[in-house]
Amino acid sequence: MADRPSGNLLIRDARIVPFRSRTELGVLRRGGSGPGGLNAPSSPGGPVDVRVVGGRVVEVGPGLSASGARVLDVDGAFLIPGLWDAHAHLDMEAARSARIDTLATRSAEEALDLVAQALRNLPAGSPPATVQGFGHRLSNWPRVPTVAELDAVTGDVPTLLISGDVHSGWLNSSALRVFGLPEASAQDPGAPMKEDPWFALLDRLDEVPGTRELRESGYRQVLTGMLARGVTGVVDMSWSEDPDDWPMRLRAMATRGVLPEVLPRIRVAVYRDKLERWMERGLRTGSELAGSPRLADGSPVLVQGPLKVIADGSMGSGSAHMREPYPAELGLDHPCGVVNIDRAELTELMSGAGRQGYEMAIHAIGDAAVDDVAAAFALSGATGRLEHAQLLPADALDEPGGALRRLVGCGVELSVQPAHLIDDWAAVGRVWPGLEERTYAFADMVTAGALLQLGSDAPVAPLDPWLAMSAAVGRATPDGSVWSPSQRLTAEEALAASVNGAGPVAVGSPADLVLLAEDPVRLGAEALALVRPLATIVAGAVAHQRA
Repeated sequence: MADRPSGNLLIRDARIVPFRSRTELGVLRRGGSGPGGLNAPSSPGGPVDVRVVGGRVVEVGPGLSASGARVLDVDGAFLIPGLWDAHAHLDMEAARSARIDTLATRSAEEALDLVAQALRNLPAGSPPATVQGFGHRLSNWPRVPTVAELDAVTGDVPTLLISGDVHSGWLNSSALRVFGLPEASAQDPGAPMKEDPWFALLDRLDEVPGTRELRESGYRQVLTGMLARGVTGVVDMSWSEDPDDWPMRLRAMATRGVLPEVLPRIRVAVYRDKLERWMERGLRTGSELAGSPRLADGSPVLVQGPLKVIADGSMGSGSAHMREPYPAELGLDHPCGVVNIDRAELTELMSGAGRQGYEMAIHAIGDAAVDDVAAAFALSGATGRLEHAQLLPADALDEPGGALRRLVGCGVELSVQPAHLIDDWAAVGRVWPGLEERTYAFADMVTAGALLQLGSDAPVAPLDPWLAMSAAVGRATPDGSVWSPSQRLTAEEALAASVNGAGPVAVGSPADLVLLAEDPVRLGAEALALVRPLATIVAGAVAHQRA
């Protein structure tokens, strides 16, 4: 790969944005401070110069000498730590740009129309290897579609439409044949696949001709898009077949001349069915992946991330594990949702993986699933995060046995994706009636002492930290209303939850940095969504600079 860019940098005339830590802000909420306490962050001081050497900030002050460093004159721009997306699926995000966008569909018929239009738009005589779509939510459709309906539109072209929550896939018979699965018949017209059977296929999508090419062609756009939005690091929750997948991908991109000069940091998760293979390679959370390229400070781009476990389903597919049954009119096969791994098995898995040096990332969306995961963390002694936390149990805040209190007591962080509420607002009242106030209850989480990490779950929501912060601060729904305004975060809280635990830039800070035209902690929700960095710096090297 190309030589690393220099990390010897002088940023001239930057204003450092002060913000309080997640812990400090939580104390303010628990202390019952009025809005003045939370909504009165300190003002940035005057412009200063910031010297970066060896991937660290080594000097801050006015009038620093250049001393041979590259000089970045920023004319009073605001400086914050690099942003992180704590939960993204980069493989599906890379493929998304080549898939039909089914997000706005309100019925199976509308999705079928999009597929038919895509087929009609193909050049004559060049049938596609595959037709794929992404974005819809079955919970927003009035009925469950059939495989036979998709067959009638697509014929023998392998076709699969992935739901926006990634918990179901609507495949035609041609695609089912690729996987050796039963096709639609007169006796059984078939239906979308959900949860574990579907997840097993997600790991095999490359068996569908054209899928690998579709995905790999999108990675450069994903990586450069992250850097353009100020994302200097991401936890990649993709299904990966081998620890060498990412190193091989980056080498292939370099060979094709499409590898960005400076890359973001990538923490690569592993799923439980692959864990033994990872352990045999001696990997644990924090290990460098063999063959990783290096950043300007010599640190690896690719690092082993957490063990990802999907404990239950999703709200959108009506499969999140719930204490009480879903409404009968939904006609679900599993009235209380799906348990992908029970409490005892989860506890055993977390105990063993924890002893091998793995942190956890446990997907739990329904209130019963959150209960199970809280218990498993307490019993196993494992460390890590609960992923999503979309619905708090009714007793989550109770002392001492409530799920949220137990999670906080175990030091478990909550990885949340605020932009999901923009898409979920229309379905929650139908799928979880009466539970709206406990859904995306960010302020309650912070008040209980939870440390939040914001992310996107891309491609379920755009890989855009500013959209996530905006949604957390504004909680605005597409109909113009505000969903549970008491659960809004301040802009300062949202920023503090987006920087991987970093504090304001100071001597000793890692040189993963973002320069902005605005002070983000003083912006409202609408303005936050529009922020685009002037420059993004990773390990002291300029990775993106706005023209």
